[in-house]
Amino acid sequence: MGKRYEIIDRILEIEIYVYIVFMFLTKGEGIRNILLFSAFLFWLSTLKHRENKWVLKTPVFVLFWIYIGTITVSAIFSIDPGYSFFSLAIEPLKAIIILCLLSTVLADENRLKRFVYVLFFILVFTISLGYYSYWAYDLTLMKPVTWIRHAWHNRFAMDINTLLPFTLILLLTAKDLKMKIVVVVVIVAAVTALILSTSKGGLAAFFSMLVIWGIYFSVRHKLNKKLVISFLIFISLVIGTISYFSLPEEKLATLKHDITTLTRRTKIWGPLVHAALQRPITGWGYGSRIFTLDKPFESTPFKVAPVQEDSDFRNPHNAFLRIFFHQGVVGLIPYIAMIGVSAVSFWRGACNSQNLHSFVLAACASILVGIYFVNSIVENPHLTDVAFTLGIGLAAGYTESSKSLTH
Repeated sequence: MGKRYEIIDRILEIEIYVYIVFMFLTKGEGIRNILLFSAFLFWLSTLKHRENKWVLKTPVFVLFWIYIGTITVSAIFSIDPGYSFFSLAIEPLKAIIILCLLSTVLADENRLKRFVYVLFFILVFTISLGYYSYWAYDLTLMKPVTWIRHAWHNRFAMDINTLLPFTLILLLTAKDLKMKIVVVVVIVAAVTALILSTSKGGLAAFFSMLVIWGIYFSVRHKLNKKLVISFLIFISLVIGTISYFSLPEEKLATLKHDITTLTRRTKIWGPLVHAALQRPITGWGYGSRIFTLDKPFESTPFKVAPVQEDSDFRNPHNAFLRIFFHQGVVGLIPYIAMIGVSAVSFWRGACNSQNLHSFVLAACASILVGIYFVNSIVENPHLTDVAFTLGIGLAAGYTESSKSLTH
C-alpha cells in the first residue's frame, strides 16, 4: 500500500477508535453515522490496494454474508416490506461496514495493542458511570443513568462482559507492575459492577467466559487442570461474598425476588413460537416493529401481540427465537452456523498462535460463547455487536497468519 493510502489507513484507524467509544454512549447517533460512513468511503478508496482483502472471503465472512442475505429475503417476504427494507439501513448495513473496517484496518499488531487500551478506557468510563448512578440515585441495581449514557442493567452487564476479556489481555501483556495493579483494580471493580447489575444473563455469560478462559489456560499454557478448577471455584466464592456484603439488606431482599422472576420473561416465548410456526421458512419480516403488530398472532391462541399484555414485551428477549420469528429457519440456521464456526475458528487460532494474537482470539471466542450463545437465551444482542466481535477476531487471525507467512 502506497504512502498516500497509509495516511488514509491511519485516519481510518483513528475514526474506528472514536466510533468504538461512541458505540458505548447513548448520545451522539449523528456523530456515529458520520464516523462510520465516512470511514467506509475512505476504506472503499483503499480496498483495491489492500493486501488483506482476502479476509472478506474467509468462512466466517462468507457465513456473515449468507446471514445478511437471509435478512434481505425476510424483507422481501415481510408483511410490511417497506418498513423491513427501511430497517436494513439501521443495523445490517452498519454491521457490514463495522465488520469490513475492523477485520482489515485493525489487522496489525500495534493497532490491536492500541485497540486493547481503547477498550480499557471505555471499561473504566462505563463502570464509573454505573457506580456514580448507583450511589447518586440510590438504585436497587447498578446501571448507568446519565445524560451521556443511559442503559438497562442487562445492557450494562453485556457491555462489561464485552470489555472485560480485552482488559484481561492488558493484564497478561503489561510489563509495568503499577499498570498491572491498576488493571487488577479495574477488573475487580468491573466484576463487582456486573454483580450489582443483577443481570442473570450477564452473570451466566460471565461464568461461561470464565470457563472458556480456564480451558484456554489449561490447554494453551499447560496449567494444571485441578489448579484451574480450584481457581474457578475460588472466583465463584469471591463473587458470592462480594454479592452478599456489597448489598444493603433491603436491596438484597428486593434483588432476591428479582432473580426469581425469569419465568416472567419466558411468558413471551409461547406466543412467539406459535406465531413463528405460522411462517417457519422466511418469518414475518425483518424489523423490530413487526413483533409489536397483532397480525402475526391472530391465528394463534393468543390473538394479540405480547406487547398488548405487557409493555415490557416489545422484543422476544431471546436472540434465537427473535431471528426465528423475523427470518424463519432460513435466517436461524445461518446465524447459529456463523456464531458456531466463528467461535471454533477463533478458538483454534487462539490455541495455535502466540502472545497478543492468541489472547485476542481467545477473548473473541469467549465473548461469542458467553454473550452470543448463553446470554442470547434471555437477551437480544445487536447485529452490530456481533460484527464488532467477529471483526476483531478476524483482524487478530489475519495478523497472526500474515506474520507466519513472513517469518
